[in-house]
Amino acid sequence: MSAQNPSKPKTRIKRTGEDARLLLGYVHRYLPALRDGEQLQALRQIFVQNYHLDADDRPKWREPEDAGLPPSAVAIVSPYDTSARYARRGETRWKGFLAHVTETCDPDTPSVITDVTTTKAPVHDTKALPGILTSLEDRNLLSKEHFVDGGYLSAALKQQVAREHGVGLVGPIRARSTRQSRKGTVFHREAFTIDWDAQQVTCPQGKVSRRWSTPPSLAPYVNAEFAPDDCRQCPVKTACTRTDARKVSFLPRDLHAIQSESRAEQQTQEWLSRYALLAAIESTISEFVNGHGMRQCRYRSQDKAHVQQVLTAIAVNLERIDVHLPPTPARQPPEPNRAPRLPRLAAHPPALVLARRHPPRRLS
Repeated sequence: MSAQNPSKPKTRIKRTGEDARLLLGYVHRYLPALRDGEQLQALRQIFVQNYHLDADDRPKWREPEDAGLPPSAVAIVSPYDTSARYARRGETRWKGFLAHVTETCDPDTPSVITDVTTTKAPVHDTKALPGILTSLEDRNLLSKEHFVDGGYLSAALKQQVAREHGVGLVGPIRARSTRQSRKGTVFHREAFTIDWDAQQVTCPQGKVSRRWSTPPSLAPYVNAEFAPDDCRQCPVKTACTRTDARKVSFLPRDLHAIQSESRAEQQTQEWLSRYALLAAIESTISEFVNGHGMRQCRYRSQDKAHVQQVLTAIAVNLERIDVHLPPTPARQPPEPNRAPRLPRLAAHPPALVLARRHPPRRLS
């Protein structure tokens, strides 16, 4: 797929789309046996996700503002591994998969990795955690508490895990970022008083909401809206909202209670001391990355990438267990006596034959 002027990206993009469409059309028309081949299906999907046909029936490069782009959960990002996906976490960007590692944290025994789960890169941590806990439970490795970072935790998931597995999740429930909370004003969500029975919310200025709803677009959140007249006449409106009326969203009553209790608890010194245990898993990830090349897939496909992570976990476990084993007494070298050993060697010819047939497994 060459272009007349390779130095111009737009020329290459245009020519590549034209060539891909010609190739797909040719195979469809003259080579029906290849239509359902894996490589052709990958080419077709890559073409569709990157090009669309304009009014003149010519391939045109997709842009977010016109034809749209496929979500990262389904978009192919490599022709060599069609199961790899693109993801971004903060400033970190990568193509591939995401590994989740679970280990024990008993101070009296070596930390042992009990589970490794591999998902598509864009899969959120909260979606992976239920499967991890189910896998641990199936192998009778589930503990009473599971320490996680904030990305794995929500009030709803904390309730679900306690109900389904009897496990307490220990981790920070992050606050939803709003303009008011970022500016540190007194009009953040926690400053509003909720009357659950009356289904009303009172703002810091004493005004009461006029509407209470649970729109599907905000599920499972409840939405409370104040009257525009009350907000327009408020002397501190600019510090509270930029719209005609302030809207406040919050979790249902049971989840709101879990959220409030958890956020209050995670501010205590006792909780912070217990949660310091999580620092050990960061050391484990560093051991995976720097000692075993965790972030570089040696194989293609998610299944094989998962096998790589599992084998790495086994290697790390063996290293840790070996450190804690009692030292074995040094073995004394046998006295040199070659003559008696000759009959024994002659009595076992298959071992010598095996060594000759398989040099990499040469016996010594």
